Amino acid sequence: MPGRYNSLDMASKTPLPTWTTPDHECEYLHDRPARMEYCFAIELTPEEYEARMNAGWRKFGHLLFRPVCAGCAECRSIRIPVATFTPSRSQTRTLRRNTDLQVVLGWPSVDAERLDLYHRYHAAQEGIRGWSASTKSEDDYAFSFVENPVPSAEIAVYDEGRLCAVVLTDITPNIVSGVYHFYDPAMRDRGIGVFSMLQTIELARRMGKAYAYFGYYVADSASLAYKANFRPCELLGADGQWRLADR
Repeated sequence: MPGRYNSLDMASKTPLPTWTTPDHECEYLHDRPARMEYCFAIELTPEEYEARMNAGWRKFGHLLFRPVCAGCAECRSIRIPVATFTPSRSQTRTLRRNTDLQVVLGWPSVDAERLDLYHRYHAAQEGIRGWSASTKSEDDYAFSFVENPVPSAEIAVYDEGRLCAVVLTDITPNIVSGVYHFYDPAMRDRGIGVFSMLQTIELARRMGKAYAYFGYYVADSASLAYKANFRPCELLGADGQWRLADR
């Protein structure tokens, strides 16, 4: 597919070709068309990727992307200032409810246990949230979550030795970025998803990072609106400035 260079690429040391998809149905707001811009980065420094995040990009593995939808700017990058974050009462109860779980920090990896957990989580989300069907082979999983041009970490959560949640993160100079998380749908009532995201903020705090980055927030999407429950939070505006979200 033919590429082109955007202004951000031209400002970098090694310009990256980008391509844009045709309009298609939005995954989060189904009554609207969506358009995505992509680029593939074989090499990318943590500093370069942080600049990308601050310009509205995110990535899976080496593949960077951002929405460039005509007439819609509902997908907004969201980050949590670690120094001022305070868990809500509900989030505090979730932490207390899950004190028996073991949290293990390590390198991202792929195995049968992780693939099974990913597929069970995604199948549940297809039923609850209407997500499109998704299956990943070991190579697919490695491409998205293990092979990485920037430092990364996996937060694995265990319940009596059984893997029950995984959080994949990227690490840049000032940010721990939550790439993707998935969990045992049978533990939804324990708030395991919220617990997992709180671990991302905790990792950022332990590493001395200023922000935990949660990807995109869409106010009218049940799949993404919950991210604004982590307060205070900042949203990236169309002018490239981060601002505290209204309560």
